[in-house]
Amino acid sequence: MKTSTPCPNCNKSLTIEHFEDFPSPFNMKCPHCKAKLKETKMTPILILVTIIIIPLFILLGVTVKNFLTNFFPIVEKIPTAIIFLAFCYPVYALYEAFNAVIIFKGNLQLKKRQ
Repeated sequence: MKTSTPCPNCNKSLTIEHFEDFPSPFNMKCPHCKAKLKETKMTPILILVTIIIIPLFILLGVTVKNFLTNFFPIVEKIPTAIIFLAFCYPVYALYEAFNAVIIFKGNLQLKKRQ
């Protein structure tokens, strides 16, 4: 299994940790040369996974909030997003790691200047 992939611009290695640090799969820059990168092979899979996972995350956040409201009524006034981040962050972290692995297996290219 490969542990790094070369940047198409500077040929320095990009590891899976670099991919985890990118803000999104559509906004990637090489940490060495700052060249803008795009991934062309796995992006459709990521979009499909995102479309499926977002409603599941919303459902999970609402379910956790409803469960906690039974024991602590004050939780009802807290936004669901805060409840999700407080109690379900490990699930989100696994999702982000999964995205990094998928992008890492993709085909990196330089973005063309517009």
